[in-house]
Amino acid sequence: MSSSKPAWSERELPEFFRRWRTEWKDEELGPDNFLDFEGGLRFVLAAAWLFCPETVEYRGCVFLKDRFRQSTVDDWFTNQGGDRSRIETVVNHVELWDMFGNTALTDDDRLGEELPQLALALGECWQGVLSARYPDREVTVEVSDEEDGAYGPTVTFWTSPSSAFG
Repeated sequence: MSSSKPAWSERELPEFFRRWRTEWKDEELGPDNFLDFEGGLRFVLAAAWLFCPETVEYRGCVFLKDRFRQSTVDDWFTNQGGDRSRIETVVNHVELWDMFGNTALTDDDRLGEELPQLALALGECWQGVLSARYPDREVTVEVSDEEDGAYGPTVTFWTSPSSAFG
């Protein structure tokens, strides 16, 4: 997995969580407690599709099922001269700013500042899930955070036949 940021395992707890724990006057509370207290099961169940996404195989490629449209991919094959890695990269590109378009990212919780850590978490999950799901393919997950760019934190992946099998 390529990234310019530290690994997800080097993350800090989000500001909103640290503040919640302080309000409860219990620094021992963990993220699992927050999810239970705040009724997070519905959100975690929905997030499972984000962290362990459904995929489809088409024309020797792997695509996120919710982003895959056969006609669009066929157009990309024509426009990109069959460059499978490039086509997968474009189709599987997830921009977190767009994903949370109905959430204020500039509030006191500093949620917008937490998105790069979410991108890292997604990248690590996708790397493990996709590598296990497609053991005959080399999976490359790319995480980027264009803080001053138009896209913000993004995650994408592409695959290629594993050199061990080629």
